[in-house]
Amino acid sequence: MSVNYNTPHTVDVPVTDLDDPEDDIIFAEQDTNHHQGENNKYYNHDVNAFFDPLEDDESGNKPNLINKLKSLLGSSSNRKNQYEMVNTSDSSNRFQDDSNDFNELDEEAPIDLRDYRLKLLERKVRNRTLLGGFILVLIASSVFILVFTRKNPVNFTNQSTNSKGRVIFSNSTHEFYKTTIVISLDGFHPHYINIHDTPTLHNMLLQDYGSPYMIPSFPSSTFPNHWTLVTGLYPSEHGIVGNTFWDPQLKKQFINTDPKVGGLDPDFWKGGEPIWQTAKRQNVKPAVHMWPGSEVPTIGPETDYDKFNGSEVLSLKVDRVMGWLDREIETRPELILTYVPTVDEYGHKYGISGDDLTQSLTYVDDFLQLMRTELERRNLQNIVNLIVVSDHGMSPTSNDRLIYLDDLVDLNKIEHIDGWPLIGLRPKDDVKVEDVVIELNTKINQLDPKLSKNYNIYTRENIPKKFKLGGQLNDHRFNYRLAPIWIFPDVGYVITTHEQMDKMQHDYKPKGVHGYDNTHLLMRAIFLGSGPYFVENFKNKKIKPFKNTDFYNIVCDTLDLNPAENNGTIASLLFQDKLPNDWHDDLQFPNLDFEVDHIVKNNATYDQLWRLKNNPEPADVNNDPKSSLDEGQKTTIESQTLPKPSDFIPTITQSSFEAATSTTVSVKTTKAHEGFGEILGDIIDGVEEGVEAIGDILHSLIDDNF
Repeated sequence: MSVNYNTPHTVDVPVTDLDDPEDDIIFAEQDTNHHQGENNKYYNHDVNAFFDPLEDDESGNKPNLINKLKSLLGSSSNRKNQYEMVNTSDSSNRFQDDSNDFNELDEEAPIDLRDYRLKLLERKVRNRTLLGGFILVLIASSVFILVFTRKNPVNFTNQSTNSKGRVIFSNSTHEFYKTTIVISLDGFHPHYINIHDTPTLHNMLLQDYGSPYMIPSFPSSTFPNHWTLVTGLYPSEHGIVGNTFWDPQLKKQFINTDPKVGGLDPDFWKGGEPIWQTAKRQNVKPAVHMWPGSEVPTIGPETDYDKFNGSEVLSLKVDRVMGWLDREIETRPELILTYVPTVDEYGHKYGISGDDLTQSLTYVDDFLQLMRTELERRNLQNIVNLIVVSDHGMSPTSNDRLIYLDDLVDLNKIEHIDGWPLIGLRPKDDVKVEDVVIELNTKINQLDPKLSKNYNIYTRENIPKKFKLGGQLNDHRFNYRLAPIWIFPDVGYVITTHEQMDKMQHDYKPKGVHGYDNTHLLMRAIFLGSGPYFVENFKNKKIKPFKNTDFYNIVCDTLDLNPAENNGTIASLLFQDKLPNDWHDDLQFPNLDFEVDHIVKNNATYDQLWRLKNNPEPADVNNDPKSSLDEGQKTTIESQTLPKPSDFIPTITQSSFEAATSTTVSVKTTKAHEGFGEILGDIIDGVEEGVEAIGDILHSLIDDNF
């Protein structure tokens, strides 16, 4: 009897294998189907054949790898139901046997269990290999799609996470956290942008992100709106209700331009959380350059803030910001705010027309170009978010559009005068509000109707609700800081006194004014942005015009900050309101019912985009903005003196007014020093600034040489 050593005896099968469920399947199907022919390719495959694609086939030829794969992945007709060993429909193939080992149907073919185990292993290996390959292909495809369709591939490829879980970006030489720079161009109107005078802003309006304009808060004045920008609150909710006002609870006068009369008194600034506090509270380092309110003790940043200096040349502002960015990551600010008063100063002095104003626009545009150039030189344009914003626009004034306050009311009845160009009146204790209102209405109606119709008289309670200011005392947190009586002039109209006009030699100044109805075209502000945040979050490059109470939330979002309570819209919802391609503005600059000279000569980029639909071309920017700024330093002018409450008080009562004011400012702030203390404080500040400057120079030398 010959022995087939390739086939194990039954006793060679381990006992543990006898109870294998797969064996039950084999023998059950064996009883049903009897035999399977040896021509069954799958059943007789050696597992080594799967790993040896060059093995000779039956004809002696060496199959290539492609054919081997085709064999493994062939159609079901060649290997159908082989694992289950189920009957096929072709009975002739079932019983063919080239080796003639089985000649009779009733002879039972021995089952090679070891061979079956190998085939089962081969099947598992093949299936898992195919599944793994499919998964790898799917992952590779997903990565390819993410990399090449991502809007900002730089942030995807050059970011990592530090031990504290913060995302770190690299500009190829240094590490950075998310960083945002905010630049406020005081008094800059959207229509000031054009291809000739402001090529950098022209290109930003064409190619970068933003909105056609931003709506300031009421009143459209500098301090109320700059505090709104960094708190997200209406002036009536954050407390800086005007550039000048009287607080009856504190019994103090606030004058924004006078640090000793409210300007730096922290008692006035406690409404709302400024964004630098929001940032610090969440371990994001802020730095503030001359932003209104940032100098106030206990309110402004403890470090990295600069006092206001209206004569500072703009190139030094760029140096200051870049000095902060050039620090090491441990001390580098991630939120930087900087303030540029140039255009506002020129607007007040010259109005909204003339070569002087045009020069100021170009000067500021060169400043922005230098800022962008320095960011690009550091390879930061895809890491740092740059936001350019303004607080309001500007309106022209004229001798033909003014009335005299002392013609309307006996000023001896008035205890305090607030605001400008809006005029708030606080009658003395023995004078009824109703009597003053009657007197105002009676006398204003005696004026030329063409003039008087442009002035509206309100009590605090009936100020229009659209201004989010006034109403009942409990309607807004700081309504009590509003005078009980108000005169609101229309845009371009002003209020003065005979005495002040005499001092101005009957030529009204300032020539440009803001503070009017915040929804008027001339009061509009700008909002432009560039950087990775906008690329990733804007549904379109432009969104619809929005209120500046939303600005705080946007800046918070750029740095992943949780905003404090505010009046704004959540940034993600705001960005969904994208600007339609056919958006059109029917209003023509300056949208006034009287003729005025202005610098907009049908070449404003705004009008080209959204009124004339001319698809303007990008501009050639100044390639050497630093030289232009150095040459343009002569454009720095002496600030135009703006009206303040005491200007409206007749000289005969001036002394009593000053006496009342002096008693209200007897509470000293930590910034208001006198005599030797003030001198010592200035010396200490100078030493600190000198040490910081030396440190910046040393950092620069180290970075340049090592």
